[in-house]
Amino acid sequence: MQREERMKFVVFKEINQRWYWELRQAHGEAAARSPMGFATKEKAFESIRAVRQHAPHSLVFDLVGTLFEGV
Repeated sequence: MQREERMKFVVFKEINQRWYWELRQAHGEAAARSPMGFATKEKAFESIRAVRQHAPHSLVFDLVGTLFEGV
């Protein structure tokens, strides 16, 4: 069965023993990364859940604070 190609979160442990996540595009390139490392994998999962919950409602601004409507 062929899996649908779509963005995915990947969770991994770095050499510093902290957990990170990346949101990767279908072809594997990172589109976003956790802003910090987490002490446990569960804390990384909590961060992913927060992104999933709040990102659909996020607004888009430029660097000087101008809102882009309809994005």
